[in-house]
Amino acid sequence: MSAVKPGGVEAFLPISALMGLKRFVFSGNYDMIHPAGLTLLIVFLLISIIFKRGFCGYICPIGLISETIGSAGRNIKIHRFIAYPLSSLKYLLLGFFVYIILIQMSLPAIEGFLNAPYNKVSDAKMMRFFTEPSRTTLMVLAVLLILGLLFRNFWCRFLCPYGALMGLVSLVSPFKIKREKDACVNCMKCTNICPMDIQVHKAGTVHSPECIGCHDCVRVRANDECLKTYKSDYRSLTLAVFAVFWISIAAATLTGFWRSEVSSGEYLFWLERLGQLSH
Repeated sequence: MSAVKPGGVEAFLPISALMGLKRFVFSGNYDMIHPAGLTLLIVFLLISIIFKRGFCGYICPIGLISETIGSAGRNIKIHRFIAYPLSSLKYLLLGFFVYIILIQMSLPAIEGFLNAPYNKVSDAKMMRFFTEPSRTTLMVLAVLLILGLLFRNFWCRFLCPYGALMGLVSLVSPFKIKREKDACVNCMKCTNICPMDIQVHKAGTVHSPECIGCHDCVRVRANDECLKTYKSDYRSLTLAVFAVFWISIAAATLTGFWRSEVSSGEYLFWLERLGQLSH
């Protein structure tokens, strides 16, 4: 059994990272059990503040899987009277986690969880969730797969609490899509291609937290004036998202905020007892 793991897998531990963020804000102590997870959460929030939900549009692997599944499916349109209440599901999930972690859990309780053996190997627990799935897990994944084939980006649009968090933070981003009414020819290419089904062709400025900053609408625009990301070229913004992402990871690696302080020996010790650990 190997005790070596890349730091990047900690991106799949958002609950632990959110706890680490609260502790860091209120105590100044950085989570060195899963430092890469906390670092990535901060980087993704930073990207969202600057570049809308650029994490969702360009980096998220779950988003890539969702988009790939959707491209092979039927892409049935969901009426907006149904889509709007469905969209609230991910915000309700986000609200639940925010309430439990940011409001209800005390700093000592968070300290206890972050330093518990379960959290130290929670990445391995997460991997086992997918490599040795239960019947319930397989059924849930099958339902999500079917929904993704029928309705484009079903997970991202209606269920992902991580995307909901990035969306709310992205409301302050200066790089919003802006439609010039006088230049618009009402071709609706922008709305038809939008992966989040935003009515871009009716907007003045797209303020919606659902916008993932993918710039697909700008890419298919009828002319250079009808849609803009303010005065910036959207291709430059795409490169900027990746630049911020990779520079931040390099900086975290060089400054010691990427590699876990849990030794290989301790990690292997708890790996061998993985089935005995519960939260």
